[in-house]
Amino acid sequence: MVSQKMIANIFTEFRDLYTGKKAIGIRPLCEKYENHPMLMGLLTNMEAAAEIEVPQAMKEIYDFYKEYRGKDLNDEDWETIVERTGRMVKERKNNLWYRRVILEVVNLLEDDDRERRRIAKEVEKEMEEAAGEQEAA
Repeated sequence: MVSQKMIANIFTEFRDLYTGKKAIGIRPLCEKYENHPMLMGLLTNMEAAAEIEVPQAMKEIYDFYKEYRGKDLNDEDWETIVERTGRMVKERKNNLWYRRVILEVVNLLEDDDRERRRIAKEVEKEMEEAAGEQEAA
């Protein structure tokens, strides 16, 4: 599953790099997080990032992520996610950097949801097998 703590750390360390709060280089961040797609998304399209208030945009995106992470998402939730992210991107005038980062967040949510569903199916299968064994005994 997606490590939520790692994603929080990526956001924090990128923000600190971007604002100059900490003197850390891009290469050490890439090595530390093994070129994680979320970090790569944050580092991409920096010319577009310069057009918006990045710390505020990151807060919006991360708050959105926190709202949905770790939840069982149904079709209605996914429709809401798609609609909201579309509005968020539109409000930022389709900024390329913002769009890429929000897409990475949606990918994280999707990966997490897929993993949760896989685990749930495995548990269900194990329970059915255990019930079948008890009936046979």
